[in-house]
Amino acid sequence: MVKEKSFWAAPGNRNMLLFFTAKLASILGSGMYTFVVGLYILKLTGSGSSFAVTMVCGMLPRIVLAPFAGVMADRMNRRRLLIYSDLGAVLTLLLAYLTVSLNGVTLPPVYVTLVLLSVCSTFYGIAVSSSLLQLVEADSLQRAGSLNQIAGSIGGLLAPVLGGMLYATVQLELFLLLNAAGFAVSTLMSFGLKFKPAANSDASAHAHKPLPDKSAGRTVLTEFRSSLAGGISYVFKKPVIRSVMIIVFWVNFFVVSLNVVLPYAVVQTLSLSSGQYGTINAMLAAGMLAMSLLLTVRRQSSSPTSSLIRGLLMLGLLFLALALPLIVDLSRTGTFIYLMAMLFMVGSTVMNINIPVQVYLQKTVESAYLGRVFAVVETASGAIAPAGMILYGVLVDSVPPSILLGVSGLSILLVTWLGSRSLKRGIGQEVTQQRESAVQLPT
Repeated sequence: MVKEKSFWAAPGNRNMLLFFTAKLASILGSGMYTFVVGLYILKLTGSGSSFAVTMVCGMLPRIVLAPFAGVMADRMNRRRLLIYSDLGAVLTLLLAYLTVSLNGVTLPPVYVTLVLLSVCSTFYGIAVSSSLLQLVEADSLQRAGSLNQIAGSIGGLLAPVLGGMLYATVQLELFLLLNAAGFAVSTLMSFGLKFKPAANSDASAHAHKPLPDKSAGRTVLTEFRSSLAGGISYVFKKPVIRSVMIIVFWVNFFVVSLNVVLPYAVVQTLSLSSGQYGTINAMLAAGMLAMSLLLTVRRQSSSPTSSLIRGLLMLGLLFLALALPLIVDLSRTGTFIYLMAMLFMVGSTVMNINIPVQVYLQKTVESAYLGRVFAVVETASGAIAPAGMILYGVLVDSVPPSILLGVSGLSILLVTWLGSRSLKRGIGQEVTQQRESAVQLPT
């Protein structure tokens, strides 16, 4: 009688469970630290500007270092990069514990710890994004990508709750040790991951070649610049990937209106309470979580670019719909329920865009370039966000929020229309390139 294989006997299933646990522990650790430290800073200084600095400390390293993280992910063993990133977070928190124990809670070590954790998170995130195809089979990519997003959504929902409980019950020193233990769990899970050999072994062998100290006058920095330039060149030589990156860049510029205009509209214009706004905002994460769960069981899309266009069209329409309570007179309860439903749909739509795009990149980008391609896309999407926040922040004081949300929705629809035409041209160009390559192959 043939013995049935257990769930854990399949390497892909085992990897997904270990990966999910590691990602959840990592997200919870960084999220709780940012939340708790923000409260400590407010208690210590009573300054809103000091609190705002914590947001910058968390955001800036990701924007600046993502390209370098992409180069490292392509030039070294990605499993090691995952482990080193988590070990770096553990070491950072232990050093913070020693500093706080010896000198008390002061701002400089808190900010330095935030920056270092953000650096570790950046390298960890790029390593994860570029490793999925080495962890699971190609037909399980959507499920793995969904689990990646589920871990992020659950971590985003639980981090403030658990962080608030710990803030009220334990001292910062003990919290730092508990947080270090969480990252240690993530490290142990990463040790258990089994990576398949990367496809395109020749390119991968070249990509994972260690950086030389000096070689014919070429310094390590020169090697990094050359490798990064190679990644950017690769993106721009791929018409479809280039079009996707440009679409993501401009859509993110208009999507940030959700972070700036919506809070102002809900609290100032619609006169809902801050508690109601918190509930409305939580529905965004709930929608992301729900769609991520759905995509773990739904069949993988055969045309991710079509999913991208459909999702962006829906997103533009939802932004237009968000302006409705600012134009039509609804009761406060009706407005509250309506906005909860809209934010839930926005969250689910965002996941229905992100995951198919990630699957497409995993399946089409050569393994030797995956880290740099994800880094370029992440940098492009993240770099434009601060500019959008500043613009909307200036405009919201003088322009009605209904107009800003409406213009954002129309702009997303316009970018989608132009982007769909560019994608069609790109697909045609890539088909032509593949045919020409097939003709040139020796018989």
